[in-house]
Amino acid sequence: MSAGGVETAVATRAMRGAETRARAAARAALDKPWVVRTLSLVVVLGAWQLFGNAYSTSFPSDIVRAFPHEFWHHVAPGFADTLKGFGAGYGVCIVAGIPIGLAMARSRLVELICEPYVNALYATPRLALIPVLILWLGITFEMRFAVVVVSGLFPIVLNTYLGGKEVDSNLLDAGRAFNATGLQALRTIVVPASLPYIFAGLRLGMARSFIGIIVAELETSVLGIGNVINRDVMALRFDHMWVAIVSLGVFSIAVTALLKWAERWATMPWLRAGRRGGLWPSRA
Repeated sequence: MSAGGVETAVATRAMRGAETRARAAARAALDKPWVVRTLSLVVVLGAWQLFGNAYSTSFPSDIVRAFPHEFWHHVAPGFADTLKGFGAGYGVCIVAGIPIGLAMARSRLVELICEPYVNALYATPRLALIPVLILWLGITFEMRFAVVVVSGLFPIVLNTYLGGKEVDSNLLDAGRAFNATGLQALRTIVVPASLPYIFAGLRLGMARSFIGIIVAELETSVLGIGNVINRDVMALRFDHMWVAIVSLGVFSIAVTALLKWAERWATMPWLRAGRRGGLWPSRA
């Protein structure tokens, strides 16, 4: 083979090696969730910027320009007002929903009394209850609080109840063999075994509670972030409207991530032990 042919072959192999390394690097990058999510966000925002006027009557660039002023002067105060009702109502959902669900799972009498009402109210659309709550409570904080409770309580109750019913009977038999009291069995067997169901109910309850209070505010148009959205729509300020909607989406993502972290912390105790130095080797 001539010198020119050797140089060509070497260059070809080098090019092929570079292409292989590039493909491997691309595959490694796509294996990272944050890379895929970033790329999907870029694609969505790019398509929105190209076709936004036809479908959303606004563009991402307009929303970015409007964001600082609109968020701090209108969205943040309205969002703070919404969070008062949401936080209080969702806290009640957690404090009441989990014990009710566990009581239904462990007591046949409580199950017979509560199950029809829980199933009926869980399946009832929230929109059908909002006018009734407005009639009873008026357009007040108490109405929004009640909407959150009615929306979020029953998913938590129902999922906790199902988790308690699915506890392995062999674990309960082992507890009885070691003379565990009912309270001890509940604390050490039933609750830990039900945690995945409980956290699934907390996520569903959070989503339904948040949707419920926003819908209530949109219907009443008095206070909260729903009123901000209504006001912007009526004034045809669609870029301002999207600032509020994007803020709602970011908040929902943050709360869901927090609940997932709490679930990992509660259901994976070896991670907590590792952080205390019990399982993970210390670095000298």
